[in-house]
Amino acid sequence: MRSMEQMKMDILIAPTRFLPNVGSQAVADALERGVKRCPDISHVILRPVPEGGRGTMDTVVRALFGRVRRSHTVNAMGRPVDARWAMFPDGTAWVDAAEILGGNEVTDVSRASSWGLGQLIAEIARWKPSRLVIALGDVMTHDGGLGLLDFFGVHGYDVHGRPLVNGVRAVELLDHVGGIATVPDIPMIVLYPHGWHMTGNTGTTWQQGLSKGIAPFQLTSLENHMQHVSQQLEQFWGRALSSLEGSGEGGGLGMALMGLGAQAYSATEYLLDILQMESFWRGVDWVLTAQPTLEATQPFSLAPALARRLRGTKIPLIAITERVGQHYEQFYDIGLSGIYPLTDKPRSAKETERSRIHLLEQAAFRVAMWMRALPNHM
Repeated sequence: MRSMEQMKMDILIAPTRFLPNVGSQAVADALERGVKRCPDISHVILRPVPEGGRGTMDTVVRALFGRVRRSHTVNAMGRPVDARWAMFPDGTAWVDAAEILGGNEVTDVSRASSWGLGQLIAEIARWKPSRLVIALGDVMTHDGGLGLLDFFGVHGYDVHGRPLVNGVRAVELLDHVGGIATVPDIPMIVLYPHGWHMTGNTGTTWQQGLSKGIAPFQLTSLENHMQHVSQQLEQFWGRALSSLEGSGEGGGLGMALMGLGAQAYSATEYLLDILQMESFWRGVDWVLTAQPTLEATQPFSLAPALARRLRGTKIPLIAITERVGQHYEQFYDIGLSGIYPLTDKPRSAKETERSRIHLLEQAAFRVAMWMRALPNHM
C-alpha cells in the first residue's frame, strides 16, 4: 500500500479553446477548479495551448514575455484600423492574421481582401525583427491571398487586362497574374491550424466555405475559381504550392505567403515547441487536455499532437471532448490513454454552449476521481 504522500497526483492541464465562447485560458481555469476538488491532487500546472487563431498571440505574449504593439493598416473591408502585433525578447515578431481579417471585420466575404495584412507585414518589417510568425486561424477572407500579393507587387488582372485593385473580387474575376514580387526582407513562418489545401476535398472552399457565410450553391463555382487562382499562381511562381499542407489556410493566404518564401508549420506543433511543453510534463502523473471535437480529419489538433509526443513517456493523456467523429479510435494507437465526454447526459447544443464552463469543471472532477481509482494511484 502506498503512503498518503505517494497517493498525491501532479497534473499538467493543457487544453485548447471551445468556440464560440470559451478561450483556452478559461478552459484551463475551469479544468483546474474541477481537478482540485479531488482530494488526491497535489500540484496542478496550467499550460493552455491555442490553435493558431485569434488569441494565439496573447497566450504566447503571456508565456514568453512579449510586448504588444500597434500599427496602422486596413481591415478586410478596407476600413482603417490600428492592428495589434507583438515583439519578443529574441527579436521574433508575431501577428494573428484574424486581428484584421477575422469574423468581426468581414461583412461580405465576396468583397473581403487580405491586402491589409500585406501592409501590416511591411510595417512590422520596418522594425527589423529576426523573423515574423503569422498565425492564419480564424481568417474569414477567401481571396486566394491575391489581396496580400497585390500589396507586394503580384497583381491580378481580369480578362480585359484591367488590374484587380487590392484583390477585391479577384477570385471571381481573375484571368491572369503578373508583376514583380517585392519579397519582405525578413524570414516568415506561417502557422496553419488545419492543414487545408488550396483546392479539392481537403481544400479551403469545401472545408471552410460554409463557416464563412458562403451559400452552399456557390461552393462549386468558388472551388472552380480557386483552382484557376492556384494554376495562375503556380505558373507565376514556377513551382507547385497548392497541394502543400496549409496552402489553403486563411482562404489561400498560406499559398500566397509560401510563394513569398514563408515556411509553413502546424500551429499546434509549433506552439508546443516554443511553449516548451516537454519541460512541463516532466514528473507529472498524468496530462489532461480538452478540445471540442476528436475525429480523424483533425490530425493537427491538440490531443493527437500531445499523444504523439507523450507516447514514449508512459505518462497517461486524457482528453475531454464534446463530440467524437469517425475513426476517433485511431488516436488510441498513437498514444491517447482515454477520452472522456464533456457532458454526463444528453444535452441540446444550446444548453451545452450556455453551460460549457460548468460542464468542463464537472468533467475534470470526474476524470480526476477516475484516475484516483486506478491501481497505479492506490
